[in-house]
Amino acid sequence: SEHGASAMNLRIRFAAVTAAIVLVLAGSTAFGAYRIASARLHGEVDRSLESRAARLVDMLGRPSFRPGDMFGRDVRDEILDTELDTITQLDIPGTGPVGRRGNPVITPSSTDARISEAGAGHVWSNFSANDVDYRVLTVAVPDGTLVRVGKDTAVVDRALGSMRTRFPLSTFLAASVAAIVGWLFARRITRPIEQLAATAESIAATQDLDQPIQQAGAGEVGALARSFSAMVAALRNSLARQRQLVQDASHELRTPLTSLRANTELLERANLSDEERRSILSDMRAEVDELAALSAELGALATDHRSAEQAVPVNLADVAAEVVERARRRTTVPVNLETGSDTIVVARPHQLERAVSNLVDNAVKFSDGAGEITVAVSGRSVEVRDRGPGIPDEDKPRVFDRFYRALNTRSMPGSGLGLAIVSQCAEDNDGETFVRDNPGGGAVVGIRFR
Repeated sequence: SEHGASAMNLRIRFAAVTAAIVLVLAGSTAFGAYRIASARLHGEVDRSLESRAARLVDMLGRPSFRPGDMFGRDVRDEILDTELDTITQLDIPGTGPVGRRGNPVITPSSTDARISEAGAGHVWSNFSANDVDYRVLTVAVPDGTLVRVGKDTAVVDRALGSMRTRFPLSTFLAASVAAIVGWLFARRITRPIEQLAATAESIAATQDLDQPIQQAGAGEVGALARSFSAMVAALRNSLARQRQLVQDASHELRTPLTSLRANTELLERANLSDEERRSILSDMRAEVDELAALSAELGALATDHRSAEQAVPVNLADVAAEVVERARRRTTVPVNLETGSDTIVVARPHQLERAVSNLVDNAVKFSDGAGEITVAVSGRSVEVRDRGPGIPDEDKPRVFDRFYRALNTRSMPGSGLGLAIVSQCAEDNDGETFVRDNPGGGAVVGIRFR
């Protein structure tokens, strides 16, 4: 499948990147180690030759020194101390090279002649004889004699050759192990992602939001699974609310539509008086108005205000003042406004205005012309107090539900969606609704923002 191929590509990329990083690091380390080891091994050879040349120069400077003592029957201790892989040779002016019998003769160079004439200085060089490479140090003494010491570098070459072979192999092995480990690690990481992708594909194909989602795992992958699960749960709840809204709306629409149908059938009768016809038409207009109001409220509930409108700082006092002014023009019930401090909230202006308007309209409807209505704004909340019949305790938990109407108000006009719109506004703007009894009679209904 597509998500399987994507996961495979992710594993390959992760393994390749891991191997490349280890290859660079291990290669750099091996190269540095080789350079350091090479410098130290060659340095040890050079220091060994310098030490031996210094002893020989010191011996040549003694008053009792005779060249025959070095290579004749009376061999000096300095010569006996020579390693088996070392050549010692003296180039005495007028005599030629003198050295141990059986040792190869080190060929002089043009530089050797210059330091011999000067009677001072030293020269480093390389020399080969009998397929053996030597590192050679030539030192001139004041009488022009050249002291040559050479050391077989075969051990150093073998050690460095072994490093040149082993270091690349170890680097390649480290990169291979890193690639395998990276592959296994990526496989472990991508497995829950594959399961999540498979679940998403299944949900998209079957529209079944009740499928279980694996939420095992820690870190970012576990957080992704939990976020995906929360998203699916939110979609499931949203779909359930939509279905419930459609069912409730269908039920609420049935009554006015049935009434309209009955009235149209009555209008077909030929023996209706003008007064009866006017009464039926008045009822039909009322039913149409109810349908229009219900349609508008359903549209308000179905609208996703969180995506359609941006939340901005809003002054609750200004919104309440506008709603109160509009309500005073439409009703004879006294509507008063009280404002306090802390009235700035972050909300969606049009949705908030509709919610406050619904609170006031609800209070006007249930006041039935008795008493006055007070809209109080303070402490980041709006509450509407009326002097109506009040809300029974058993109905208070459900007054904000869609289409819910208390038993003693079902004969009154309305769709039961006004307070549901207030509740939706609170949910969309990080607020909460509340309802309580008004001292002296009536109810207090409002919305509070955090």
